[in-house]
Amino acid sequence: MNSTHITPELVQAVRDASDIVDVAGGMTRLTRKGKRYEGLCPFHKEKTPSFSVDPDQGLFYCFGCGAGGDTIKLFMEHAGDDFPAAIEALAQRYGIPLPTSQTGQRAAPTKHLTAALEAAAIFFQERLETSNLARSYLDQRKITPELRQIYGLGYAPEGWDNLLRALGSRLPLDDLIAAGLVGRSQKSGEPYDRFRQRLMFPIHNPAGRLVGFGGRTLADDRAKYVNTSETEQFHKGSLLYGFHQAKRALRDNGKAVLVEGFFDVLGAAASGVDWAVAGMGTALTEDQARLLARYSDEIILAYDGDAAGEKACRRALPILLAAGLAVRRALFPSGHDPDSWRLEAGNEAVQELIANAEDAVWLEIQRQIPPASERTPVLQARAAGTIAELLGGVRNEVAREAYQRRAAEHLGVPEGALRGPRGARLYFKSIEQPTENSRPDVRTEEEKALVLLMQEDAETPHPNELPPSEVFFDPECRNIYAAFCDLYIGGNRQAPTGAEVIAKLSDEGNAIDRAARLLLEESDSGEEGVSDTLGKLLHRWRKQHQAELMRQIRQAQQQGDDELLTQLLEEKKALSRTLHPSMTGKVW
Repeated sequence: MNSTHITPELVQAVRDASDIVDVAGGMTRLTRKGKRYEGLCPFHKEKTPSFSVDPDQGLFYCFGCGAGGDTIKLFMEHAGDDFPAAIEALAQRYGIPLPTSQTGQRAAPTKHLTAALEAAAIFFQERLETSNLARSYLDQRKITPELRQIYGLGYAPEGWDNLLRALGSRLPLDDLIAAGLVGRSQKSGEPYDRFRQRLMFPIHNPAGRLVGFGGRTLADDRAKYVNTSETEQFHKGSLLYGFHQAKRALRDNGKAVLVEGFFDVLGAAASGVDWAVAGMGTALTEDQARLLARYSDEIILAYDGDAAGEKACRRALPILLAAGLAVRRALFPSGHDPDSWRLEAGNEAVQELIANAEDAVWLEIQRQIPPASERTPVLQARAAGTIAELLGGVRNEVAREAYQRRAAEHLGVPEGALRGPRGARLYFKSIEQPTENSRPDVRTEEEKALVLLMQEDAETPHPNELPPSEVFFDPECRNIYAAFCDLYIGGNRQAPTGAEVIAKLSDEGNAIDRAARLLLEESDSGEEGVSDTLGKLLHRWRKQHQAELMRQIRQAQQQGDDELLTQLLEEKKALSRTLHPSMTGKVW
C-alpha cells in the first residue's frame, strides 16, 4: 500500500462503485425483505437473522451486536484490513484506478485491461453500424436497435488484424493480449484478432464493469460461440450474462429466469421479461448460484426444450437448492428456447410459459418414480434413495417435509424412507440391490482437465503455461497430472499420450486405475477447452490459498507475532502479484 495515494476522490469512487449486497452476500446468506436484505450476522453467532443490508443507501447494521456502517466498514470488519488496505482491495475488485505516489509508476493493471476492453466495445459497436451482414442477422432475429444499445451489441469484422490496427496505435499490445482481445500465432508468433466475423456480446461482472466478450460466428466457423479466455478479470464460472442489466429487476422481483444462451436473454427481454440471465456456455456453478441467491429467492429454469435442456435442468437443480433457492421450470415445446418460441409464438407466449412454470423439485420427483406396473421393491428402493438425496438439498424444512409426504404417497413407501439417503437405505436394507458398473454422468473439474489433456489431438497448452500440481485437490488426480507434466516438460516434445502417462504411474495402483477409467469410459466432458478447465482449477486454488493466508494473518495479529505477520503479509503481496494470468490463454 505504500505506493497508493489515498485521495478523497478515490474513497468516494470506491463508495460509489461498491455493491454492499455483493460484499455482504459473500459473508452471509442474504434474503430479501422488501427493499432490504437480512441474514445471520457475520460478526457474532446467532440463530435468528438480525443483520440488515440496505442497497439503496449502501449501509448495513446488525440489531444484535450493534455493528454498522458502509461497504468500506463492512469490508474492514470482516477482512481485518485497515482503511487503506480496504480501499485498495475494493478499488481493485470494482475496477477503480489506483493513483500512485510515485510519478511515472504504472497504475493498477485493472485500469489498463478495462481501458482496452472499453475501447474494443466501442470499436465493435461502430462496426455493427456499418455491417449489413450483422444488422441483417439481428433484424431477422427481431433484436431491436433499443435492445442492441441496452446490451451493447457489436460486430467483429472479418480479417486478422482489424481491431489490432484500430487500437494498437494507442494501446499497448500486452494490454490487448491480457484483455483477451488479441492472441499470438503459435507458428509465427505474430499477433492477431481473436474475434473475427462474429456478433459481439459484452460481458460485465456483477458490479457492472466490462470484463470480456462472447462472440457468435456469422460465418462457418466450427466454434459457434467463443468467449474471452480466462484472464485476471474474466472467470466464466463466476459470471452470468445479462446480470448487470437485470440486477435491479432481480432485486425488485425477487426471482430470476435462468436461460442457456445470449440470444435467450435478448429474446426474454424482447418479450418483456427483463430479469433473465444466462450461464457462460458451461454447466451452472456454485459461484453462479450464490450470486443469484444474493438478489433472488426463486429461479425459473428456462432451458431448451430438448434432451440436453432436460439434462442441464437436472444438473442445475441441486446446485440451486444448495444455495437456498426455490426452483421452478418453464416447459418449452420440444426444440424451442425462449428466443425461438418468441419468434414462432410471440411475446405473450413466452410470458405465459414463464408465469406458469412448474415446481422443478416435484417434476424431478415424478421423473424418478417408476410406473405402477414396474414398482418392484428394488425399483422403489432405488427411487427412494435418489429422491431422499434430492430432498436433502431443500433447505426450507416445511417445504422439504411437504415434498417427502407427497413423494412417499406416490411412491408407495413410508415417509421415513425419504428422510435422507440413510433413511432409505435402512428401510430397504433387506432388499438385495443388483450390482452395476455405473458410470458417472458428471465428471469433476479435475477429471475433465485430465481427460482433455490426455485425449487425442488435444490442444495442449505450452509446458510453461501449465499450472502447478497443487491446483488438483484430489490426490489421485494430482498424481496423474504430475506424471503428465513430468513427461511433457521433461520430454521436450509433444504432449504425452494417456498410455504413456499410465506407464509413468507404474507403482501407483489407485492412480493407474483412475487414469484408465477416465481414458476408457464414455462421459460428457462438456465443451470447454483444456486451458479454460485448468484455469478454473487454478482460480479455485488461488481463492483457497488466499483465504488460508487471511486466516493465518488474523491469527498472527491476535497472537501479536509481528515477525510471522510480516512474513505472511509479504506472501500475500507476492500472491497478489504473481497468481494471475498475464496473457490470453495462459493459466500460469
